[in-house]
Amino acid sequence: MEANIKYHEILEEDLVLELEWLKEEFEILFKSKIEKNAKINKRLANDILDYMLENTDVYGNIELLNLLDEAIEFTEKMYPKLFNSN
Repeated sequence: MEANIKYHEILEEDLVLELEWLKEEFEILFKSKIEKNAKINKRLANDILDYMLENTDVYGNIELLNLLDEAIEFTEKMYPKLFNSN
């Protein structure tokens, strides 16, 4: 049972590190230059989030899935110009 607990802790730690990377990546790429190359930036931002969603396996763990969902929603709220339909 202890190995199973450690496994889920490791998965959560890995996900937190990936989400921290996502936050830093968006800050570096988009913080000060959202208006420049808006179309390219929107495509890039959406591609990054799509990649995260497609390649982050939460192994059916609802807590990890919720953590990933909250991070994606937070990112979309922090950079609304990248994700609005205009």
